[in-house]
Amino acid sequence: MTSRGHRGSISACPQFSSARYGKAVPRAFIDGHDATGSCSIAFLAPRLRKASMTEPKVDLDLYKLEIFYWVAELKSFSHAADLLSLRQPTVSAHVRELEDAVGGKLFYRIPGKVSLTPLGHMLAERAKNLLAFKRDTLAAVEQFHGTLTGELWVGGSNIPGEYLLPQKLGAFVNKFPRVKPILRIRDSAGVVEDLLDGKVELGFVGFKNDDTRLTFARMWKDEMVLAVPKNHSWSQRKSIHLDELITEKFIARESGSGTLDSVMEILSDSRKPPKQLLNVSMELGSTEAIKEALMAGYGVSILSRISIRHELEEGTIIEVPIRDVIMERDFYEVCHSRRPVHPIALAFRAFLKGA
Repeated sequence: MTSRGHRGSISACPQFSSARYGKAVPRAFIDGHDATGSCSIAFLAPRLRKASMTEPKVDLDLYKLEIFYWVAELKSFSHAADLLSLRQPTVSAHVRELEDAVGGKLFYRIPGKVSLTPLGHMLAERAKNLLAFKRDTLAAVEQFHGTLTGELWVGGSNIPGEYLLPQKLGAFVNKFPRVKPILRIRDSAGVVEDLLDGKVELGFVGFKNDDTRLTFARMWKDEMVLAVPKNHSWSQRKSIHLDELITEKFIARESGSGTLDSVMEILSDSRKPPKQLLNVSMELGSTEAIKEALMAGYGVSILSRISIRHELEEGTIIEVPIRDVIMERDFYEVCHSRRPVHPIALAFRAFLKGA
């Protein structure tokens, strides 16, 4: 047992002698010596812990950091909970505990909206790098053991993302059942942005550019067709002339879309500038939205054949050839030229080449 009242034996303790430290020994240390003159570690420990708590100390739980990252990325607690197979209250609790650990709020919480605070922005960027390191490390371990396990992050523009990649990713999982694909669908410009930002390992888009940070490889051919509703006056015609397009309302994709870029490139081969050939009445954010507007009779459009194959079979949309105009384009695989490709992404690239 220690005697907290004893104060005269400090010189007997080699750890805390004034000769050793060259200065007065704190009263807390003197109070901690027992009657034999030895130091009572059991008594000192609580006092040392109490003193250290006054200094800033942050310890991060990687699991909580991952949950926080997905809330930040998806801008939704409920969507993050769905992705992580957790209950929303559990996600909220983990984020609150992380906020306690870093000493500040990470999100502005407004009904129906979640946005990052300045501290949240800083932490989200570092969380992204940490989680990328985690994925790479786990993949390297699996590769060392001769297996393939983990997440495959892929970005697809509208047509590849909705009509080509789901089947190909499914076939890849059949071959490698321990891989979990995660497909982000955006317009082509958005996919490139995600790739440069490290949010996806591979992208599949409808155009290529000259950015030296990117490497493009041609993957698939796509045929584009002039599509009109079944009751349109052109639906009974064998073909139209390019100059006739200006007479009809044209439903276009939004700026940044590979489909829009391809339409403009195809039309640029004519004598007139593309904008003088089209009477654009609407710009819509997806092929599905264009199809709905088209079938409702609000205009015509030029769309990928694969995106309207079912409607062509059913007769709800009619294809009308444009005389002397070949409407083909390429889809490209894009990856970062200055960043190592994840082993699972490399395996998917090899799988596509052999498919």
